[in-house]
Amino acid sequence: MNSNIIKGISVGLGTIFVASNFYTISLLSKKSNLPMFDLPVSKYSTYEIEADMQGYRIRHRMHDPRIIASMETSKKPAGFLGASKALSTKETQKIAGEKDVAIINGGELTAKQIACIKERAKGESTGELIGTSVATGTGLVTSLSNIPMIGWFLSGFATNTARREGGKIGGNMASDFNDC
Repeated sequence: MNSNIIKGISVGLGTIFVASNFYTISLLSKKSNLPMFDLPVSKYSTYEIEADMQGYRIRHRMHDPRIIASMETSKKPAGFLGASKALSTKETQKIAGEKDVAIINGGELTAKQIACIKERAKGESTGELIGTSVATGTGLVTSLSNIPMIGWFLSGFATNTARREGGKIGGNMASDFNDC
């Protein structure tokens, strides 16, 4: 091929590459006219945001768990030789999505439920520690941090993922081991 053709193709491709980078930067730099919100988040928080060009309205509740309530009524033998029946009513409430955490009789937890919550928390804490130790001790984090440009991100992501998954496994193991 002629060297002028190769130079022309190179200049054309270079121009297209530079133009696409400028176009991408201009797209990323455009700002939205709507407000941005950085609200605190928790497991049970709820938000309702209405935004338009004139303004916005935020309705936020930090601790707003959904409660599932149930009422059980049973008839038990009572009186002399069980001749009559006594009605027994048991009301329970449970936070939606939670495993075996029922709120019984006016919001008080039983001793077994409190012990199960404590054991699960201990298991999660130990699991997080072990997960982080495995990620850093096996050289995974060090290997990922050596990747150019994105190594810092990948090593942090791997450490946090190992910590989170270790906590889940540890909490489940503690619950299963203690019959919770």
